[in-house]
Order: sequence, then structure tokens, then C-alpha cells
Amino acid sequence: MQVSTVQPVFKLELNHKVTPGIVTIAKFDGTHPCLTASAGYDKIIIHHPHIGVVSGRAQRSEAHGEVSELSLSQAVIALAAGPLRPDCNRDMLLIGSPSQILAYDVHDNTDLFFKDAPDGVNVITVGTFGKHSEPLAFVGGNSSVQGLSWQGTELFWNVVSGKVCAMITFDFDKDGENELLVGSDDSYIRVLKNNQYILEIAETGPIVCLSPVTEVRFSYGLANGTIGIYEEGIRLWRVKSKQNALALQWSGETLVCCWCNGRVDWRDGTTGRVLRRVQMRTGAAAMLLADYRSMGVPDIVCVSDKGEVLGYAPYQENNGFNAASKKLPSEEDRLAITELFNKKQALMIELQHYEANAASGSVSLDALERPATAMPTNTRLQVAVNASIQNRCLDLTISTNNETIVRTALVLAEGIFETGETLARHPAPSQLRSILQIPLKPPRDVPVDVHIKALVGYPDSEQFHIFELTKQLPRFSMYTTAPQNARVSKDSYVTFRITERVQRICIWINQNFLLDQELELASEETKDLQITLYCLRDQSLLHMNFGADGQVKFYTSDIRLAGDLIQSLAVYLNLTDLQVTFISYNLSIIFCNNLAMRLIKKVTPPLNMMCS
Repeated sequence: MQVSTVQPVFKLELNHKVTPGIVTIAKFDGTHPCLTASAGYDKIIIHHPHIGVVSGRAQRSEAHGEVSELSLSQAVIALAAGPLRPDCNRDMLLIGSPSQILAYDVHDNTDLFFKDAPDGVNVITVGTFGKHSEPLAFVGGNSSVQGLSWQGTELFWNVVSGKVCAMITFDFDKDGENELLVGSDDSYIRVLKNNQYILEIAETGPIVCLSPVTEVRFSYGLANGTIGIYEEGIRLWRVKSKQNALALQWSGETLVCCWCNGRVDWRDGTTGRVLRRVQMRTGAAAMLLADYRSMGVPDIVCVSDKGEVLGYAPYQENNGFNAASKKLPSEEDRLAITELFNKKQALMIELQHYEANAASGSVSLDALERPATAMPTNTRLQVAVNASIQNRCLDLTISTNNETIVRTALVLAEGIFETGETLARHPAPSQLRSILQIPLKPPRDVPVDVHIKALVGYPDSEQFHIFELTKQLPRFSMYTTAPQNARVSKDSYVTFRITERVQRICIWINQNFLLDQELELASEETKDLQITLYCLRDQSLLHMNFGADGQVKFYTSDIRLAGDLIQSLAVYLNLTDLQVTFISYNLSIIFCNNLAMRLIKKVTPPLNMMCS
């Protein structure tokens, strides 16, 4: 990996501090790009190296001759730009404040519209969507997303069960029309098509950035430092960093990632491997893709929070950034060298361990039968997950099949542990056993991959063997079989009708719930099914009734759980249309915070739902 050889193709100073995340590049005259950014609470700066001083409300900055300042009366929360007006190709500037949206024509010094945003403004983007041929301004708020025309007319509105953090327009299903991808702080990426959500992708943390890659791929970044690429809803790869991703851009067949600490990575689009890396002098404020030099090729434009702007040409695998450099090895050669080097390192470490085992000894009776750190060849690591009603959690049990002990266990699982994504459990020497239990409490109903690394050996061992295993928790792992005397409230429930064999329902339950014993039908002639489950998270009860006539009822007062259950069952049964009725004698459950409306818009695949 080359770090120091990457040189910027241009560099400039704005002499203003820049607010991270509130930066855009626009062609206000239709030709020349101008960098526009928030430079404080209510001030916007516009860098215009090609078109002279911007006139109108913007005043020339005393700190920089090519920068104009635009002062507002409210805080600047979001910035975006695009050719919003259909009668011209100039970009319009969209300014989001905590409760209002301003569309401003910088070139003509006129306001297109000024509109209230009762749900707040978190992110703004411009693009085409669905059947709308003209560009729209998309505004993401605290629990909704809306599309506005160039005159400020609301053309569509939809709810989101979370704060909107990122949005892009993208032809997700390759039908020639753009869909709207919405990322929110409830860790979901939703695909909006024709004012209906057609897909909901669960992630392990709040989504902070989205970016299109190719016709079928898009990239994403999470607040926990994870970045990756999806292709048609299937994740191709992901990597994890200690830093948080600020922006992602696709340039020159590579995915460029800008991190908050000022590091910029060029990564292979297929594997995520780092190809190039640079480090800015200060923290990053933004990274954009724009032809800022007017050379016909878009550059990567990196902006620091101190106002430094660096431009990098698109990365080319054949010649890199330096055309005069020597010919680099091919991709196959590099991969082969790396693989052989890793094997060599592993063999060297294993050889050192065997030499240490042979040199070590003990005068105890056990030493006559085995070396101090030897390991039986038939040693196996066994992992099981069981529900603990007393502790209201899942017990991850790690054990060996002989007299060896589990010295230490390292558990990696995203979105489970409050203090991070890794938990280490190392008992005191007096408490070492061949079995080790670790409590797990998934906060949300999503599938989780639990990666386990355990150190196994004898109590008097000085060196231990490492076992690695992966265990997947089903989506509704925090629900287990309820006690027989449990009484379920029948006041709130959702009901719908399906035509499906009860045997398939049994399979769905066994795959998505963590039961003490797999659910089995009494006989092949059984036509109905009833099961009551206990939630370890909040001690609530869930009762599912699958009638012989196809009528299904989920008895629960948690409307979000009802939506998740319907979504999971609809995906498993490949349902495209479903009439659902929600009934509750507690009306506050329906209307409080528009929860019922959020459920209607949230469930995917597209389900036709109605509330009663």
C-alpha cells in the first residue's frame, strides 16, 4: 500500500473554518463549479475562482478575495444544490435550517421558495424520482421525508421510523426510474419507490452516508465505523474502522472513503482492500466528486475543517497517481505474494509454539502423560445459545469436550454490547472450567452474526490454542417459549389472511425464533397452530394464532414488533400484497406519535395495510 506517493493536483486555502458535513459544490452560472460551505452558525461561504465576485446578498470576504459570505438569520443545518428549475441549467442553492427550507438562486439573487419544515431538516438532496421527470428537492426530517418542486410544492411525503441521516436517488431495481434510498438513525436503509417502501435493509448502526457506485451498487457508511457496498440489496463486503466515515465517493473504479480524522482511503471496489491512503493535516469537513479544474474529468475534492481544500485525480490501477513510476505487479501476483506471506507467518508461529511445547516440562504426575501445554488432537469447541428467563438475556455457552479449560473468550457482535462491539471474558484462575457462559442482550430484532475466539488449554498451560467459531442469532432471538400459565392480553392485535400450509409456518418460526425445542406439529393432518412467546427484553408476551381457515392474528401491544413480524413472514412466504387490520382498544397506541402510520409505511415488501 502506498501512502506518501499520492500528491494532490490542486490545493487552496479558504481562510475560513468549515462546518463538517455541510458542504456542496454547485454551478451557479451553469458552467463553473463553486465550493459552498457553512462557516459557522448562520454564515455560508462561496468560493468562486472562475466567475469573479458573487453579487446580490453575498458580500466579498475580507479574508479571501475569491470567497463571498452569505449571512442568514437562522442556523445552517444542511446544504444541497442542483438544477431544480426546469427552464435553466443553473444549480439552485438549498439551505436547511432547523425548521425551514430556503431555495435560493445565487446567480439572479432571487428566492425560489421559502417553506416551513415542521418535522425539522437533517439532510437535503436533489434528483429525479419515479415518474417525476423534473428534479425534486428531497428533505429528510426527524421522522419523515418529502419531495418538493422548484416552486416549493409538496409532491410527495412519507414517514420514516427514525431520524433521516442520509439520502440518495438511485435506480435500485434497474427499471429506468430512480428510487429514493433513505438511511436513518434506527439502523435501516429503506428503498422508496412510488411513495412505497419496497425494501428495508437492517444494519448494525445508524447510517451516516450513502453514495451510488454503479448501476446496481451503492456504498454505505455507519456511525460505528463500518463501510461497505451493496449490490441489488445483497452486501458484497464491509470493513470496520475505529474512525467514523464522513463521505464516500466512487472514482476511477475505486471507492474513496473520507474519515472524520482527515484520512482518505482508496479501496478496491470488489474486496474493500486499501490501495492508496493520504492523511490531511487536520480533521475532514467534506469530500466531494467534482470537475473543479474544468478539465473534463471529476476529481476528488477534500475539504478540511480548517478550510484547506485538496484535489486528487481519479485513481488508475495501471499507473497509479505517478505516471512516471515503475510498472506495478499485477493484481494476481500481489494476491499470491500476500497469501504466501501470511502462510509463512502462520507456519513460523506454529513452529515456535511446538518448539516451546517441547522445551517446557513439569515434574508433576500429569507431566508424565502430557507436556505442560500439549493439546489433545480430538479437542473440540462447542457453542450453544439458550434463553435465560431469570436473567432476561441469552446465555452464550462455550465449552470443550474434554478436561481442557476455556481460558479466555473474545466475542465480536455488532450492535449487541453497550460499551462497544467486542466483549472479552477471562475468569480468575480459581474459576477456570471447561465451560464459560457469556450473557447477550440484542437490543433490536435483527439477525446477528456472533464471532467467537476462545483460548483453550490446560489449567497449567503457558500457551493456548485459539479456536474460532461463528454463531448466528435469528432475528427474534430474544423471544422464547412462554410459561404455560402466561396470560396474554387480547386488547391489541393485527390480523390478516394467508393461504399457506401450516408446515411452512412451522419452519418460519423455527428459523426466526430461538426456542428451547423446535416446534413440531402433532400430526400431518394439523391445520392450525398457536404459540405464546415471552420477550426477554421487556417481559412482554406475544401470541401468534394461525387458524385453519388462513386467518392469522398476532396479539401484541408493540406495533413495531407487529410490523417486524409481518415483514419477516411476508419475505419468507414471498407475498406481494397483504391486507392487514390493526385493532386496539387503547387508542393512544394507534395515534401516539403517528406510530400506526409509520407501521403502514414501514412494512416491506409493499403491503396494502389498513387500520381499524
